[in-house]
Amino acid sequence: MLAIIAQGEDIFRLVDTAGRDIGWVRPKTLGFGGFVSEHAARGAALDGARALVRCLKREFGRAHLELSDEPRARTIQDGDGEWVADGHVRVARLLRVENGDGCGREFAIEFRLPPYANHAVAINAAQVVYGALSRELTGTAGPSALQAAHGGAG
Repeated sequence: MLAIIAQGEDIFRLVDTAGRDIGWVRPKTLGFGGFVSEHAARGAALDGARALVRCLKREFGRAHLELSDEPRARTIQDGDGEWVADGHVRVARLLRVENGDGCGREFAIEFRLPPYANHAVAINAAQVVYGALSRELTGTAGPSALQAAHGGAG
Protein backbone atom coordinates (compact mmCIF):
# COMPACT_ATOMS: atom_id res chain seq x y z
CA MET A 1 0.00 0.00 0.00
CA LEU A 2 1.15 3.49 -0.79
CA ALA A 3 0.13 6.73 0.91
CA ILE A 4 0.27 9.90 -1.18
CA ILE A 5 0.75 13.01 0.94
CA ALA A 6 0.41 16.53 -0.45
CA GLN A 7 3.45 18.72 0.18
CA GLY A 8 2.36 21.76 -1.80
CA GLU A 9 0.80 22.59 -5.12
CA ASP A 10 1.28 19.53 -7.37
CA ILE A 11 3.99 18.13 -5.04
CA PHE A 12 3.42 14.84 -3.24
CA ARG A 13 5.41 12.51 -1.00
CA LEU A 14 5.04 8.76 -1.41
CA VAL A 15 5.10 6.90 1.91
CA ASP A 16 4.93 3.13 2.46
CA THR A 17 2.96 1.34 5.17
CA ALA A 18 5.96 1.49 7.55
CA GLY A 19 5.91 5.31 7.31
CA ARG A 20 9.10 5.52 5.23
CA ASP A 21 9.46 8.05 2.44
CA ILE A 22 9.96 6.01 -0.70
CA GLY A 23 9.29 8.56 -3.42
CA TRP A 24 7.76 11.75 -4.75
CA VAL A 25 5.58 13.19 -7.48
CA ARG A 26 6.27 16.65 -8.86
CA PRO A 27 5.12 18.28 -12.09
CA LYS A 28 6.18 16.00 -14.96
CA THR A 29 8.34 13.76 -12.72
CA LEU A 30 8.01 10.90 -10.30
CA GLY A 31 10.81 9.36 -8.32
CA PHE A 32 11.71 6.61 -5.90
CA GLY A 33 14.55 6.47 -3.41
CA GLY A 34 16.14 4.12 -0.93
CA PHE A 35 18.13 1.87 -3.27
CA VAL A 36 21.22 0.43 -1.59
CA SER A 37 23.41 0.33 -4.70
CA GLU A 38 23.74 1.82 -8.15
CA HIS A 39 23.15 -1.67 -9.58
CA ALA A 40 19.84 -1.94 -7.69
CA ALA A 41 18.81 1.54 -8.87
CA ARG A 42 19.61 0.68 -12.51
CA GLY A 43 17.57 -2.51 -12.35
CA ALA A 44 14.70 -0.67 -10.69
CA ALA A 45 14.85 2.03 -13.36
CA LEU A 46 14.31 -0.56 -16.10
CA ASP A 47 11.54 -2.33 -14.17
CA GLY A 48 9.89 0.99 -13.35
CA ALA A 49 10.20 2.22 -16.93
CA ARG A 50 8.46 -0.90 -18.23
CA ALA A 51 5.61 -0.36 -15.73
CA LEU A 52 5.44 3.34 -16.66
CA VAL A 53 5.27 2.54 -20.38
CA ARG A 54 2.40 0.08 -19.78
CA CYS A 55 0.56 2.67 -17.67
CA LEU A 56 0.94 5.46 -20.25
CA LYS A 57 -0.07 3.17 -23.12
CA ARG A 58 -3.18 2.14 -21.21
CA GLU A 59 -4.01 5.78 -20.41
CA PHE A 60 -3.11 7.47 -23.73
CA GLY A 61 -2.57 4.69 -26.26
CA ARG A 62 1.10 5.62 -26.51
CA ALA A 63 4.19 6.11 -24.38
CA HIS A 64 7.13 8.46 -24.66
CA LEU A 65 9.79 5.75 -24.15
CA GLU A 66 10.72 2.90 -26.46
CA LEU A 67 12.47 0.21 -24.46
CA SER A 68 14.55 -2.62 -25.84
CA ASP A 69 13.29 -6.20 -25.69
CA GLU A 70 16.76 -7.04 -24.36
CA PRO A 71 17.50 -4.24 -21.89
CA ARG A 72 21.09 -3.10 -21.44
CA ALA A 73 21.11 -0.87 -18.38
CA ARG A 74 24.06 1.46 -17.99
CA THR A 75 24.80 4.78 -16.37
CA ILE A 76 25.54 7.74 -18.61
CA GLN A 77 26.35 11.37 -17.85
CA ASP A 78 25.22 14.43 -19.72
CA GLY A 79 24.43 18.07 -19.02
CA ASP A 80 21.38 17.08 -16.94
CA GLY A 81 23.39 14.84 -14.59
CA GLU A 82 23.52 11.05 -14.44
CA TRP A 83 20.97 8.85 -16.16
CA VAL A 84 20.11 5.18 -16.33
CA ALA A 85 19.94 4.31 -20.01
CA ASP A 86 18.64 1.34 -21.97
CA GLY A 87 21.01 1.42 -24.91
CA HIS A 88 20.74 5.03 -26.11
CA VAL A 89 17.40 5.80 -24.43
CA ARG A 90 17.52 7.76 -21.16
CA VAL A 91 15.13 5.89 -18.87
CA ALA A 92 15.46 7.63 -15.49
CA ARG A 93 17.65 10.19 -13.78
CA LEU A 94 20.03 8.64 -11.24
CA LEU A 95 20.48 10.50 -7.97
CA ARG A 96 23.14 9.85 -5.34
CA VAL A 97 21.99 11.17 -1.96
CA GLU A 98 22.89 10.95 1.69
CA ASN A 99 20.65 8.54 3.54
CA GLY A 100 17.99 10.25 5.67
CA ASP A 101 19.25 8.27 8.67
CA GLY A 102 22.78 9.62 8.23
CA CYS A 103 24.02 6.11 7.45
CA GLY A 104 25.79 6.87 4.18
CA ARG A 105 24.76 6.99 0.57
CA GLU A 106 21.67 5.71 -1.11
CA PHE A 107 20.42 5.95 -4.66
CA ALA A 108 17.20 7.26 -6.15
CA ILE A 109 15.69 7.27 -9.62
CA GLU A 110 13.46 9.88 -11.20
CA PHE A 111 11.29 9.33 -14.25
CA ARG A 112 10.35 12.20 -16.53
CA LEU A 113 6.77 12.18 -17.72
CA PRO A 114 5.60 13.31 -21.15
CA PRO A 115 4.10 16.79 -21.54
CA TYR A 116 0.58 15.38 -21.93
CA ALA A 117 0.63 13.75 -18.45
CA ASN A 118 -1.03 15.89 -15.76
CA HIS A 119 -0.55 15.42 -12.01
CA ALA A 120 -3.47 12.98 -11.75
CA VAL A 121 -1.79 10.76 -14.36
CA ALA A 122 1.51 11.15 -12.49
CA ILE A 123 -0.09 9.95 -9.23
CA ASN A 124 -1.64 6.97 -11.00
CA ALA A 125 1.69 6.19 -12.67
CA ALA A 126 3.47 6.43 -9.30
CA GLN A 127 1.11 3.78 -7.90
CA VAL A 128 1.70 1.49 -10.88
CA VAL A 129 5.49 1.92 -10.76
CA TYR A 130 5.46 1.41 -6.99
CA GLY A 131 3.72 -1.91 -7.57
CA ALA A 132 6.61 -2.97 -9.81
CA LEU A 133 9.30 -1.74 -7.40
CA SER A 134 7.87 -2.16 -3.89
CA ARG A 135 10.02 -5.18 -2.98
CA GLU A 136 13.19 -3.31 -3.92
CA LEU A 137 12.48 -0.10 -1.99
CA THR A 138 13.98 0.35 1.46
CA GLY A 139 12.80 3.94 1.94
CA THR A 140 14.20 6.46 4.40
CA ALA A 141 13.06 8.06 7.62
CA GLY A 142 12.77 11.45 5.88
CA PRO A 143 12.38 12.95 2.41
CA SER A 144 16.16 13.06 1.70
CA ALA A 145 15.93 11.96 -1.94
CA LEU A 146 13.11 14.42 -2.63
CA GLN A 147 15.18 17.24 -1.14
CA ALA A 148 18.29 16.27 -3.08
CA ALA A 149 16.35 15.93 -6.32
CA HIS A 150 14.96 19.43 -6.02
CA GLY A 151 17.58 21.46 -4.22
CA GLY A 152 16.16 21.32 -0.71
CA ALA A 153 12.50 21.68 -1.68
CA GLY A 154 9.94 19.30 -0.31
